[in-house]
Amino acid sequence: MSTDSAINHIVILGAGQSAASAAKTLRNGGYTGDLTLIGEENHLPYERPPLSKALLTGTATEESVCLLTQSFVEQHDIDFRRNVSARSIDREAQHVILSDGAQVPYDRLLIATGSHPRHLGNDLDSKSNVFYLRTIEDARAIRSALVPGGTLLALGAGWIGLEVAATARRLGMDVVVVEMADRACGRSLPNEVGEALIKLHEGHGTRVLLATQVSTIEGTDKVERVTLNNGEVLDISAVIVGIGAVANDDLARAAELEVVDTGGIVVDRFTRTSDPHIYASGDVAVVKVGANLVRFESWANAQDQGVAAAKNMLGQDISYEPNTWFWSDQYDINIQMIGRITDPGATVHTRPGENGRFTNFYVTNGRIDGVITFGQPRDMSFARKLIQKGYEVTGDELVTTENLRKLI
Repeated sequence: MSTDSAINHIVILGAGQSAASAAKTLRNGGYTGDLTLIGEENHLPYERPPLSKALLTGTATEESVCLLTQSFVEQHDIDFRRNVSARSIDREAQHVILSDGAQVPYDRLLIATGSHPRHLGNDLDSKSNVFYLRTIEDARAIRSALVPGGTLLALGAGWIGLEVAATARRLGMDVVVVEMADRACGRSLPNEVGEALIKLHEGHGTRVLLATQVSTIEGTDKVERVTLNNGEVLDISAVIVGIGAVANDDLARAAELEVVDTGGIVVDRFTRTSDPHIYASGDVAVVKVGANLVRFESWANAQDQGVAAAKNMLGQDISYEPNTWFWSDQYDINIQMIGRITDPGATVHTRPGENGRFTNFYVTNGRIDGVITFGQPRDMSFARKLIQKGYEVTGDELVTTENLRKLI
C-alpha cells in the first residue's frame, strides 16, 4: 500500500466490522503513522451477525467473534480506546473531542459508527423483559430470558425479529411474531420470498401475525400480558423488538457534513464525505446508486467499504462499488441475496429445489440484476460469477440447466 507521507495521524470512530477492517488494512498495508480506534464498548471489535444466532444458542463464544485480537492491537501499535465515545468533531482544527475530555488530532478521520436499533418510544421500552439487539451485552440479556416453556413476543418480522424467533424456538420457547405491515421483511424482500420465510417459521411452530400490533400491555416492571388489535390476549415471558435501524450520524450532523434526512452520511465513490479529510463507511454511510442515495446494512458491505476507505485515506483513490451480498441463517435454511431484487419490472426465473427451497434470478433486459437463494447456498457462488461476467439470459436455462456451472 503506497502511503501519503503527509498522513501521520488517522482516527477511526467506531469499533465494529467496518472500523476493524479499515484498521487491519492500514496496518497490514504498511501504514506506520499514528492510528487511534475509538470504541464505546468495553470489548475488542466483534462481528454482529452471530449475536442473534450462535451467541444466543451458545455455539459461539464472545472471544470467537472478535475481529481484532489484543495481540494484534498491541503488535501493530493501535491506540485502541475502549469505553469512550466522540462528542464532537472540530473540522477546522482537525481533532476529535472525546467523552473523557481528550482531544485527538487527525490528518484523516473515518466515521464508522454504524447504527442503533430503532426504538418503539412507548411504555414497552421501560420494561425489563423488552430487548433490543445490537451489542454483546444485549445478547447476554436476551439469552438469559430465552427460557424453555416461556413465550417470546417478537415485534417486527424483519431480520432481527425472525432470527431471534428461530433461535428461541430451537431453545424450546413458544414464539409469536407480530408485524404491523402485511408482509415479512417488506423493505428488503420481494413478497414471494417474504411468504416463503413466513411459511418456514410457521412450519417450525411459530405464529406470524401480519397487519397486527399491540394495543395494550399489562405488567409493572415486566411485560406480563399484551392485547393485540385483533382482540387476542397473550401471556408473555420476553419481548424482542426489531423494527429497523437508525444511522449513528449525530456527530456528522453536528459537524455540518452532508447527511440525508432519513439518516446516514453521504459519501462519494471514494468514501469521502463533504469534507475531504473525513471519510465514512459501513452502516452509517450513504452512497449513490443510480439516481438514489442508499444506505446498506450488511456485514459484507461494512467490511469491503472499510477496506476501501483505508486505502483512500492514504490517497489511493479506490472507487468503491457497494457490496450488496447479504445472508441470514434461520433454522436449517440459509438465505442469501445479492444485487437488485425488488425491481417490479424484473422477470423472475425460479429454480426450484426440494422441500420449498428455491433460487430466484431477477432478470432485466436479458441481464441478471439480482439473485436470492433460499436454502440453496451453492447456487449463489455460481450466480455471482454469472453476474460478474454479464451473462446474457436467452431463455429458461437458469431454471432448467442441471448444473449452473455449465453456464459460466
